[in-house]
Amino acid sequence: MASRSLLKTFFFWIGIGFISFVFLKVVLIKKNPPTGVAYSGFQTLVDNGDIVSANIYVESDSARVDALLRSSQKYVETTISSAELPDLTRRLRDRGASVSIRESRTLDWAMLVLMAVPLILLIGFCLFLARRVQSSARRAQATEEAKSRTGIGYDLHRLEEGRPLIVGGIELTFDKGPVGHSDGDVLAHALCDALLGAAGLGDIGTHFPDTDPQWKGANSLLFLEHAKKLLADKNFAIVHVDAVVIIEKPKLGPHFPKMREALAKALGVSSDKIHLKAKTNEGVDAIGRGEAIAAHVVATLSLR
Repeated sequence: MASRSLLKTFFFWIGIGFISFVFLKVVLIKKNPPTGVAYSGFQTLVDNGDIVSANIYVESDSARVDALLRSSQKYVETTISSAELPDLTRRLRDRGASVSIRESRTLDWAMLVLMAVPLILLIGFCLFLARRVQSSARRAQATEEAKSRTGIGYDLHRLEEGRPLIVGGIELTFDKGPVGHSDGDVLAHALCDALLGAAGLGDIGTHFPDTDPQWKGANSLLFLEHAKKLLADKNFAIVHVDAVVIIEKPKLGPHFPKMREALAKALGVSSDKIHLKAKTNEGVDAIGRGEAIAAHVVATLSLR
């Protein structure tokens, strides 16, 4: 990790150095730009020995001459035909001027390269950082997803007259109640299944089979307390519970606060982590006829 950091820093400062160099070159050139003169005036400067050095850039049928003046240390430039080039070169050298003849303006290409290299480096550096950020974000998301688990639970019980109606650990006043091996709390059973499923711990029938006499008529909140211990053993914490109970009668909404408190106490969590809803079946099938009660639960867990 330290070597990667050093590599990034190295490329970053290389880019900054190139940009600074190009900037200084451009500034220096602009401070002393060449002055254009007619060829006749340039010949006079040559004959007077005012030229210190000359760079001649040969093109197809002409040549461009950049010359440094001896007295002012400024540059002048002019354009001549290719036919006049040999004579001008001889005269410059006869008067002690250094002459450099080039086929093309390689300086321009060099400047373009110098300007392109830092840009490429900076673009590469930015792309590298962007990929690192994206990779870090993906790893963080994957880690978060690995820590989060979701389970679903469902339960249904027939309703018969003369049995107590217990939902969410609370006994409600009603003439019918669920038929079951335990107390038939459909909400607690579905919640227990959702929690066990999210943790990969089987289902309620695995831990509390209806063939075991010790669970005959048992309070279903005991199942939730046991599920809480199993979750703790695997370092799972309950993040949120969302449940819907489907029953035609009675109205469950007024009893939700007490149900949430009872369920939260059994699970050892705050009641704000449990959300309850109630629906009817609009008179359809056994639930709609008042012959059954059902519940759906979604539970979300996270690793501690």
